[in-house]
Amino acid sequence: MPAHQTLSDCIQMCQQTAQQLRSLAGQATDPTVRDKLNEGAHHLDLCITECNFAMQRAGAMAGAMR
Repeated sequence: MPAHQTLSDCIQMCQQTAQQLRSLAGQATDPTVRDKLNEGAHHLDLCITECNFAMQRAGAMAGAMR
C-alpha cells in the first residue's frame, strides 16, 4: 500500500476514534471522565492536523520533483 494511502487510512481511523471519544464524553456522568475523554479527542485532533500538514507537504514536494 502506498505511503499516502497508509497515512490517509490512519487519519481516517484517528478521526473515527476522536468521534467515539466525544460520543463517550457526551454519555459520561462524571465531569472528570467527560473532561478527560474530550481532552483525548482534542489531542487526536491535533495529531490529525499535523498529519494532514505532512501529507500536503509531501504532496507538494513530490509535485516539485516531477
